[in-house]
Amino acid sequence: MSDILSELNTRLINNQTRQKEIERSIDFLPKGHINILKRNGKGYYYLTYREGKKIKNEYLGVVGKTDLSKTISKLKQRDNYNKEINELKVEEKTLIKLIKKVKWYF
Repeated sequence: MSDILSELNTRLINNQTRQKEIERSIDFLPKGHINILKRNGKGYYYLTYREGKKIKNEYLGVVGKTDLSKTISKLKQRDNYNKEINELKVEEKTLIKLIKKVKWYF
């Protein structure tokens, strides 16, 4: 029983550690999505995101003259991190339930 319990506790600690690592990494990545806004017949790229209740637009450059590959890859990385965190949270809940059941059973 103690082997099972220690394995579950180890997995829970690793899960929570990974969640914290991802949350720290996400803070350095841009959030939102890329929009094209037209002004005076020209298109401009903006990073659109929400800050509280306000919608913010951060200028990125002129359409056709700006390379957005780095910004796009950072946005995709943020999405991947968010998906991973959601999976880890589900796993964390499951591990907590299992630990309680193992403690109760033994």
